[in-house]
Amino acid sequence: MKMVNGQQIIQLFEEFAPKKYALEGDPIGLQIGTLNKPVHNVMIALDVLEEVVDEAIANDVDLIIAHHPIIFRPLKKLVTDNTNGRIVEKLIKHDIAVYAAHTNLDVTPGGVNDMLAQALQLENIEVLSPTMEESSLGLGRIGTLKSDLTLEEFAKFVKEALDAPGVRVVGDLTSKVRKVAVLGGDGNKYFSQAKFKGADVYVTGDFYYHTAHDAMNMGLNIVDPGHNVEKVMKQGTADVLNEKCAEKQFDVRIFSSEIDTNPFTFL
Repeated sequence: MKMVNGQQIIQLFEEFAPKKYALEGDPIGLQIGTLNKPVHNVMIALDVLEEVVDEAIANDVDLIIAHHPIIFRPLKKLVTDNTNGRIVEKLIKHDIAVYAAHTNLDVTPGGVNDMLAQALQLENIEVLSPTMEESSLGLGRIGTLKSDLTLEEFAKFVKEALDAPGVRVVGDLTSKVRKVAVLGGDGNKYFSQAKFKGADVYVTGDFYYHTAHDAMNMGLNIVDPGHNVEKVMKQGTADVLNEKCAEKQFDVRIFSSEIDTNPFTFL
């Protein structure tokens, strides 16, 4: 087995999810620390919260690859008396680098949206909203179920398949659905494209009240399992990187964070 550094790990990762796939202005890449160091333990996380950092420290992690950027807007100050400051302080003190892969991991083939589509057992999968000249690259996916379900049956299936604590549903629960659009995270901007491409139901997170009215008026059903279902990327990305590192015979442990970062509780 070969020793490996952070640059080599990220080089393999970017073969899977190239930076050029990210939407303009998306804060991706190395955000904290250095990649110019030996790496023994890599953790894949959805969010970099303080509990996640504590988990990384307990596991002697050298590098966190996260879907949601830890620094999304420019920092004006860094005060270690508050949570955000403590997170950065802990990362630096324990020499843990943080690399963010956001919309590039959404867009890339085999990335977050394909992971969600596969979890929903969709067939004949295509890109929902192309972001490049090449129509095979873009946000969201659209495909078909093996057989018709009622909206109620499908919503219950989504909750189980995506391990969501609950789902919000817009539409007639007795209506039949077969063609499904899915987009991880906040998909409010893309519901019209889902309808235009013939979707009976659109699965996405953070759906707005008035946007739900617009979707209802155009006859598009909505199932909202929350933003946190993007957690599917943790094990999925770990599996991809483990396979790539095994091919290179890299001596490194890559694993997914076990911390639940969903801020919402359903009663």
